[in-house]
Amino acid sequence: MEQIPNFRSIDQLRTNELFINRVGWWRPYYELSDGQFTYARLSYKSIFNRYAILEFAAGLFTIKRKSLIGRTMLLNHGEDEVIGEIEPAIWKRDVKLNMNNGFEAIYKFKKLFGRSFTLLNESQGDILEIKQLIWSFKQPFSVTLAPNHQQQSKPDVVLFGHDRCTFYFS
Repeated sequence: MEQIPNFRSIDQLRTNELFINRVGWWRPYYELSDGQFTYARLSYKSIFNRYAILEFAAGLFTIKRKSLIGRTMLLNHGEDEVIGEIEPAIWKRDVKLNMNNGFEAIYKFKKLFGRSFTLLNESQGDILEIKQLIWSFKQPFSVTLAPNHQQQSKPDVVLFGHDRCTFYFS
């Protein structure tokens, strides 16, 4: 049986660069870490990756498909309290995020063949950048927060690092 780690609160974050670590090979889970502390964990309930479980110091979040054939995913606090929606675009690689508290943002690839994408908000600009690292199986993603979004009044932010890696900051 795997022991449950003690997650550090996002409010105690002192750096603007984080890594998403892959743990395991056959049924991997992903951890959001700064190299010393773990802030979150992403795992999947089944092998089909249709139900994601996000664990934080603040609690448990889930991501589920809204319908069987639709693209829209529901972001839930716990099992059934919907707090937002995530919707991939049809002909682009962009992903739109709509939170119930009114926060809206887009995960956008700024370059056509780029390996990094940015979370953009119309009023706040760039919030964070997620970069895929080449030839790195242990740490496949690097997350860099914009310096102006490390204060205490930051909005709810969702990290979406590929179709297999999503983390939620609250």
